[in-house]
Amino acid sequence: MTPPGARAALLLLLAAAPAACGYRLGPAPPLAGATTVRIPVFENRTWRRGVETDLARQVAAAVASRSRLRLVDAGGDLVVEGSITDIKETVLSEREGENIRESAVLVTAEVVVRDGRTGEPLVKLRKITERESFVPGIGETLRSARIEALKRLAADVADLLEAP
Repeated sequence: MTPPGARAALLLLLAAAPAACGYRLGPAPPLAGATTVRIPVFENRTWRRGVETDLARQVAAAVASRSRLRLVDAGGDLVVEGSITDIKETVLSEREGENIRESAVLVTAEVVVRDGRTGEPLVKLRKITERESFVPGIGETLRSARIEALKRLAADVADLLEAP
């Protein structure tokens, strides 16, 4: 037999446990109380064409799915500006005969978040690098790995838009 109130206390404890562990229900509040964000296409300082539009698409998708912010094409309480500065492919292991067994792609971007009204930086310039490995022997490609690295990079950018 359960003592009176024990069940209510247990439910209260279970409800509070996620907050105590750093978990939250729903998206975090946006930076500076913003409601809208504009994400222009990042500058591409690499020789790889089209990666800037891939990243813009991934950032927009990450913000739409992970935050309370509404994406806008003009204006915006927040403006995310950035440059893709480097994309490197590295060989992680190879077989005899110099056949690549596993490789990785590293994508680096510099990102700043500005107040859309004043232009002042709310998040100063950050250099973010994400890595994704791939195995050509099982059909994975540099392009598929680059898309996965861009998804991770986009999630990092979306995290910058959350209030501390």
